[in-house]
Amino acid sequence: MNKIVKFLVITFAISWSCFILLAILNNTGVLSYVSGFPLIIIGAFGPGIAAITLQEKRNPKAIAQFIFSGKYKPFPYLLLFGALKAAILWFPVQELSPYGIPLFAFPFILLVQTLFTGGQEEIGWQGYLRPSLEKFMPFPVAVIVLGVIWAVWHLPLWFIAESPQENINFAFYVGMVLVMSFPLSVLHKKTQNIFYCCILHGLFNTLSAFLAFGDQWQLIFSGEVINWGVILGGIITIVISLTMWQVNKQKTHSYGGSDMKNNYKVQQAKQLQSKDCKKFYTNKEEII
Repeated sequence: MNKIVKFLVITFAISWSCFILLAILNNTGVLSYVSGFPLIIIGAFGPGIAAITLQEKRNPKAIAQFIFSGKYKPFPYLLLFGALKAAILWFPVQELSPYGIPLFAFPFILLVQTLFTGGQEEIGWQGYLRPSLEKFMPFPVAVIVLGVIWAVWHLPLWFIAESPQENINFAFYVGMVLVMSFPLSVLHKKTQNIFYCCILHGLFNTLSAFLAFGDQWQLIFSGEVINWGVILGGIITIVISLTMWQVNKQKTHSYGGSDMKNNYKVQQAKQLQSKDCKKFYTNKEEII
């Protein structure tokens, strides 16, 4: 628990210092949200910096291994969760962003969102905080706690004029972040790769840029309109995520799971080694 406290202290110290400073400069007319955006980017690295700071090894090779190592190919999960997010954003209101963002800009926006304006947060959230929480509580509870902390971490942004959060109902935002936390957590469970979570977070943000800035969505974000399609989509996302986690959990605890398979093979090797040793000593006694 001490490590979790250290992580949160470092994370909030870095991030909130930047966010609160921008809020002050913004409210005194020194900086707008756009001109002060570098402070947002620096603050967004808070969770990642905290996670890396608390690693036993912090050389470039160890950091790269911490972020990029993994077991499985992520594309089916990225496709599934990306499709779910797009469906939640599109079907309830069926309107595109009024800013007319060209489709060819999608890869560039995805790259920026993954590396600088959201995705990099997962180095801390999924790479450190959630696994640490799971040492003290079940996986679903750890995800909920993570989601609440993640939402509160954004709180100073509500005090910055022209920020995306300014007109969003905070209770709705907490629910939205909780829903996002489940697929991100399951993806990390499935792949053990933090960077895949960064990509999925960036994909969620990029899809929002294209689909979630119309008039209808602004009413939903503000809490003036309750859209049951959005609520249903969130519930479906959580159910699918927990189902995938449960299936993965069952595989891990059966002989079909990779961990159990490896343990079974090790046990077989030890048994064979033991038999060979017995044969050796038996033959030796016969010769004597």
